[in-house]
Amino acid sequence: MVTVDDVVEIVVTSMRDAFLAVTVFVAAMVLLFSWLQYVTSGRFVEYIREREKLQPFIGALMGLTPGCGGAIVMMPMYARGYVTYGTVVATLIATLGDSAFVLIGAAVTDSRFIAPMLAVHALSFCVGVSWGYLVDITGTTPQKPLGKFGPKFGGEETHTPQEEVSPLDDLSREVPEGLGYKILHQGYLLWWAITALGLIFAILLLVWAGQDADFSLELAFNPLTLHGFITWIGLLGSTLSVILYIAQKNWFADDTEATIGDKLHSMRETMVHAASETAFVTFWVMIAYLVFEFMMLFGGLAEDDLARNGGGFVAVIIAASIGLIPGCGPQIIAITAYTKDLISFPALAANAISQDGDALFPLLVRHKAASLWATVHTTIPAIIVGVALMVAGVNF
Repeated sequence: MVTVDDVVEIVVTSMRDAFLAVTVFVAAMVLLFSWLQYVTSGRFVEYIREREKLQPFIGALMGLTPGCGGAIVMMPMYARGYVTYGTVVATLIATLGDSAFVLIGAAVTDSRFIAPMLAVHALSFCVGVSWGYLVDITGTTPQKPLGKFGPKFGGEETHTPQEEVSPLDDLSREVPEGLGYKILHQGYLLWWAITALGLIFAILLLVWAGQDADFSLELAFNPLTLHGFITWIGLLGSTLSVILYIAQKNWFADDTEATIGDKLHSMRETMVHAASETAFVTFWVMIAYLVFEFMMLFGGLAEDDLARNGGGFVAVIIAASIGLIPGCGPQIIAITAYTKDLISFPALAANAISQDGDALFPLLVRHKAASLWATVHTTIPAIIVGVALMVAGVNF
């Protein structure tokens, strides 16, 4: 019989583990890649524009960077006719969005996820480059004006060189108003302080587990004990993350052109939105933990029961179909399912190739036909590769 204590234990453990096992490591990586985008913003625009033959390759590299920032900045470049449609497709196939942080975080805390993490990124990149060049060679670029900017790729410019503006300068900026904006821009420092403390304890937990194979973090509520203090750090960190997540009012996507634009122009905004992005990942990882745990609690299931249904053809199709959903939230749940050993590597690969992260939203605004066809171009190779891996028996 399920008791209140069972439910409380699942909720507390899920919140604690989501913060200490995922959030703190994701935060460090998000901040690093956000800083790299900040210091290098705008420098590659002319480089990629002048090298048409390398564009799908460069686009896949941009998509390969964890998070959605690299993929999002490619969309206005396509809208201005700077890059080919194959470049857009290569970028979207290669990107794992914010779910990449979940997989990388799993590899940091558990070495058995290193090989699949490297393999799925390599697969996404290779498929992205190949399919991107195939799209350009076959000329499947949507033949209509690109958004409000007018010219198609390879067409005549409709503006003079003096009027030309970098696509990255065109990225919008956030409007500094509303309660959510104030909560995010005033609460991010407290969130970073708790996250830094949590990172210290998360590293210590890894060290202790390495020294003692039987070590496990007990569930305790007395903050005067070590286990109790760590539990409260995890609870506080997850609670603050949920507050920041709700404040940003983006339920399925965290990165927008406005947040990317702000991050490219200010180091403070880089830290603000790194906190926001990590909070977004935390929320969806926590949801995934709760869904899996409550399915097992109320359904009388074990992880082996769920895993048996996660390795077949249907699992590959479902994982690729989830990738059709714009935004990173559902994708994080799919990737978390793999880290919980609930779906197979072929299903993981199918989802990774199919998903477009948050980058589909700015493309949808600028060019609806291009965004619609992009989902087709990412889903077809996702199913092909997923099924091929399953038939070949490739698994990690």
